[in-house]
Amino acid sequence: MKEKKDREAVYTITGVVVHGRGIGKHVGTPTANLQMEGHDTALETGVYVSKVLLNCHTYYGVTHIGTRPTLDNDKNISIETHILDFDNDIYGCAVTVCLYEKLREVRKFDDLSALMEQVQADRFLARKYWGLDQINCALYMDVKRHCAMLGGQEIYLSVNEFGVLYLLYAFPQTTFTKEEIYQKIWREPANDHLHAVENTIFQIRKKLKPYAKEHEYIKTVIGYGYRFYPAQ
Repeated sequence: MKEKKDREAVYTITGVVVHGRGIGKHVGTPTANLQMEGHDTALETGVYVSKVLLNCHTYYGVTHIGTRPTLDNDKNISIETHILDFDNDIYGCAVTVCLYEKLREVRKFDDLSALMEQVQADRFLARKYWGLDQINCALYMDVKRHCAMLGGQEIYLSVNEFGVLYLLYAFPQTTFTKEEIYQKIWREPANDHLHAVENTIFQIRKKLKPYAKEHEYIKTVIGYGYRFYPAQ
């Protein structure tokens, strides 16, 4: 990817990555949170296309500057960058974030599903801005329509299939046992009904496979259970 010479950053932030609330991880879009010292009054809030300089390497992403009205009532301003195609642990590392085109203002969404849909759109625009290849295997769960969207295709699931997939999808950093899945989705003690979970996982994988580009969204954790593995 070759950058255009006329692309100049509108603002550059250098800081240390600190622990946030971990909400980004739970919705499949982990973010690097920068310390706010020295930046809280100078920055214009919004969502930006960004470039990240880390350990002599360049990465690309989307940076959110502002409050998080959909997720909490905290009035503090935060600087959070989702780095495309990157999931390394960089807590405590010094990074430089260069802000380029402003994509939109910070806004409150009606629900988490609407927020996640917008995040996917922001990532698409960032890839387009930098001329990066689009990864068209991001999974989106449409709660209102009770279906999954993958590779531009609607995938309709049974009630239990949707429930199991959404449970794993909503908490991608959590591994659930078969017992936990059964009790949360079937709403009764698991007893000896774990085969129902296994069969449901099998059916979900079968329905996702034609559109997943060989990406495995549900990982089996041997000896424990299942977890969701999002596509970056």
